[in-house]
Amino acid sequence: MRLIIVRHARAKDRDAKSWPDDTQRPLTKGGRRDFARLASRVPSWIEPPAAVLSSGWVRAWDTAAILCNETGWPDPIRCRALETEGGQAAVQAILQELRARADQASVAMVGHEPVLSELIGHLLGGDALVAVAKGAVAVFDMHPGEGRGTLLALVPPEAVQRP
Repeated sequence: MRLIIVRHARAKDRDAKSWPDDTQRPLTKGGRRDFARLASRVPSWIEPPAAVLSSGWVRAWDTAAILCNETGWPDPIRCRALETEGGQAAVQAILQELRARADQASVAMVGHEPVLSELIGHLLGGDALVAVAKGAVAVFDMHPGEGRGTLLALVPPEAVQRP
């Protein structure tokens, strides 16, 4: 399976007064613009996935919507396993979701830190520490049953320069 992991684009800073429920915190205007620029170039180097799974938290869901709009990929599907602050139980829940889709050649996931870095570390063998910038895209070849993979690309948002 090809696994495409996307961290949500740049979001507004945490602010309990503006967003008492942090799951509602939105993307910044610049985050939307910069991620749209990166996403518009994704089709040239990644085959479309069978499914785009996303956290339902606003910043991730909006990132997934931008990704699907710019690439023509399938509309996002809410994945509660991605709605987490992380930990090994969260990584195992995400791997279970991937196992359930083992028949699909390619799946994309849009989510948050620290669980995405923890997932990537697990895929690389468990001890790897990988920083995933906001709006970054990681691509793996993996076998869902084994829960391990080979990192093919890690593209930070800075890879697409502003015009």
